[in-house]
Amino acid sequence: MFFAYHIVPEGGHAGQALEKGTCTAPNVEAAKRHVQTVPAPNVAGKTGLEVILQDSAGAEIWRGPYSGSG
Repeated sequence: MFFAYHIVPEGGHAGQALEKGTCTAPNVEAAKRHVQTVPAPNVAGKTGLEVILQDSAGAEIWRGPYSGSG
Protein backbone atom coordinates (compact mmCIF):
# COMPACT_ATOMS: atom_id res chain seq x y z
CA MET A 1 0.00 0.00 0.00
CA PHE A 2 1.15 3.54 -0.75
CA PHE A 3 0.99 6.32 1.86
CA ALA A 4 2.00 9.96 2.20
CA TYR A 5 3.06 11.55 5.47
CA HIS A 6 3.49 15.08 6.75
CA ILE A 7 5.34 16.00 9.95
CA VAL A 8 3.64 19.08 11.36
CA PRO A 9 3.54 21.13 14.56
CA GLU A 10 1.02 19.63 17.01
CA GLY A 11 -2.50 20.46 15.81
CA GLY A 12 -1.22 21.58 12.41
CA HIS A 13 -2.35 20.66 8.92
CA ALA A 14 -0.56 19.16 5.94
CA GLY A 15 0.08 22.61 4.47
CA GLN A 16 2.26 23.39 7.52
CA ALA A 17 4.52 20.36 6.98
CA LEU A 18 8.08 20.77 8.17
CA GLU A 19 8.90 17.48 6.44
CA LYS A 20 6.89 15.26 4.12
CA GLY A 21 7.34 12.15 2.11
CA THR A 22 5.88 8.86 0.97
CA CYS A 23 6.23 5.26 1.97
CA THR A 24 4.93 1.86 1.10
CA ALA A 25 3.83 -0.61 3.75
CA PRO A 26 1.79 -3.80 3.79
CA ASN A 27 -0.93 -2.23 5.97
CA VAL A 28 -1.90 0.88 7.94
CA GLU A 29 -0.41 -0.37 11.22
CA ALA A 30 3.01 -0.89 9.65
CA ALA A 31 2.82 2.53 8.01
CA LYS A 32 1.98 4.16 11.36
CA ARG A 33 5.00 2.58 13.03
CA HIS A 34 7.27 3.63 10.19
CA VAL A 35 6.23 7.27 9.91
CA GLN A 36 6.52 7.89 13.65
CA THR A 37 10.28 7.33 13.40
CA VAL A 38 11.12 8.17 9.78
CA PRO A 39 14.39 10.15 9.48
CA ALA A 40 13.56 13.84 9.10
CA PRO A 41 16.60 16.15 9.23
CA ASN A 42 14.47 19.32 9.02
CA VAL A 43 12.83 18.59 12.38
CA ALA A 44 15.86 17.34 14.34
CA GLY A 45 15.69 18.58 17.93
CA LYS A 46 12.15 19.98 17.61
CA THR A 47 9.42 18.87 20.01
CA GLY A 48 5.63 18.92 19.87
CA LEU A 49 5.38 17.35 16.42
CA GLU A 50 2.74 15.10 14.90
CA VAL A 51 2.62 12.92 11.83
CA ILE A 52 -0.35 13.01 9.47
CA LEU A 53 -0.70 9.79 7.49
CA GLN A 54 -2.69 9.91 4.26
CA ASP A 55 -3.90 7.16 1.97
CA SER A 56 -3.16 7.09 -1.75
CA ALA A 57 -6.20 9.32 -2.40
CA GLY A 58 -4.88 12.01 -0.02
CA ALA A 59 -7.39 11.42 2.78
CA GLU A 60 -6.07 11.68 6.34
CA ILE A 61 -6.32 8.21 7.86
CA TRP A 62 -4.28 8.68 11.04
CA ARG A 63 -2.56 11.32 13.12
CA GLY A 64 -0.14 10.66 15.94
CA PRO A 65 3.04 11.79 17.68
CA TYR A 66 6.35 11.98 15.85
CA SER A 67 8.93 10.22 18.01
CA GLY A 68 12.02 11.13 16.02
CA SER A 69 14.42 8.97 14.09
CA GLY A 70 15.78 7.24 17.14
